[in-house]
Amino acid sequence: MGAGAAFAAMAGVQIMSSIGQGQQAKSAAKFQSRQYQLQAQQLEQEKKILTEQYQTKRHLLVGELTNKAAKSGVKLSGSVADSLSQSLTELGLEESRQKYNISMNQVNAKYASKVAKVQGRLAQINSWMGAGTTALSSYMTYNQYWGSGDKGGNGNTTGK
Repeated sequence: MGAGAAFAAMAGVQIMSSIGQGQQAKSAAKFQSRQYQLQAQQLEQEKKILTEQYQTKRHLLVGELTNKAAKSGVKLSGSVADSLSQSLTELGLEESRQKYNISMNQVNAKYASKVAKVQGRLAQINSWMGAGTTALSSYMTYNQYWGSGDKGGNGNTTGK
């Protein structure tokens, strides 16, 4: 195999390697994007569980207080009702705060998923550009040393 053929083969390997790296980066980004999507889905499940937990807490609080009031003969009015109302309000605020935090984590996960997809596309585009640059540079080098060009194809770079 002549020097020109070896050079062309080496350029081909570099081009294919560049494209392969781009594909690998795109696949990794796609996997990462899917992980973020799954995280967002998991957070949605956490929100549903949180809602159920707070419903249970509210029912227990109301039931407990109603039961204690009934046993003691106190009516659920006045300060007892105010206390119950305040406790329910605090539970509602706590639930809302936790759901808000989960929602923000979902937004972040969805954003990170989109960023990962874009990064994968950019990595692939960059690999194509790198492959194109390598191909063009290799063609010019090959043509300069081994091509027929203006030198008559004799490989003579001195013009003699």
